[in-house]
Amino acid sequence: MPDLNRKYNEEEIAALLERTAQLQADDATTDRLSSQGLSLSELESIASEAGLDPEYLHRAALEIESNGKKGFQKRTKTHIYIQRYLPSELSEDLWEEMVFELRGSFGGSDLTGSALIGNGVVEQIGRSREWRHMSSLGVQTSVLLRPYKEGTRIEMSQLVGVGSPKTEAITYGLILSLIPAFILAVTMGKSLPIGVISLAGFMALLVPLVYYFDTRWRDQKLIKLESVANRLVEMASETSDQVFSGNEMNLAAKAPNILDGEDEGHAPESVQAQRDKRARS
Repeated sequence: MPDLNRKYNEEEIAALLERTAQLQADDATTDRLSSQGLSLSELESIASEAGLDPEYLHRAALEIESNGKKGFQKRTKTHIYIQRYLPSELSEDLWEEMVFELRGSFGGSDLTGSALIGNGVVEQIGRSREWRHMSSLGVQTSVLLRPYKEGTRIEMSQLVGVGSPKTEAITYGLILSLIPAFILAVTMGKSLPIGVISLAGFMALLVPLVYYFDTRWRDQKLIKLESVANRLVEMASETSDQVFSGNEMNLAAKAPNILDGEDEGHAPESVQAQRDKRARS
């Protein structure tokens, strides 16, 4: 507790008031951060005051929004979906590499001659690009890349069924049970009760099996789709690192050229000083 009876001079009063305003501002900022956080525009102001480029702030914000590029995944009765984010725009070279990666992962030889079933179909609408493919089993895959803020969003989906696992289990279980139940009923003297009982018995056996294998198959499809999505993100990251390294090398290569340039009269003073130092040595 400070001395309440102390007398402050003019210089101390100015310092005291300045520090009081600073402490109050710091507390207000802390309260706002703990309760509401800061918007991107408010962070831009703080970054500018700290001498940081807002462009890099936007890229960092996009990476944080993507949560390490994990995105999200979900399932419906007939489809599986995966979404990922890239912190940079999609280039032509990167898109070409991604198409080859998708063909290798989902495509294959096709005797029908259909591009959709073979290597897939590539489409472009504005800056958005899509690759679509259908396997010989009817599994339809769609990979859509579209601009998102200052980066790119990857939207992947697959049609993995005509109905929910329960619906397919009952449907396919019934179809698979009809044939042996019919054969058994005919063998036993065309007995309808025997046919009904055997049909119920086969369905009780086959429906759970179909449901189990169907859900396992869908799980495997989701795992593979997620693996391919992660691979696309890795490819984008590798390309971005290569571009960054290339820019650094170009800057390093240009540095000696500045010192050795022929235009002596227009060189900056700092460069002229370096030239003179090198000449004397």
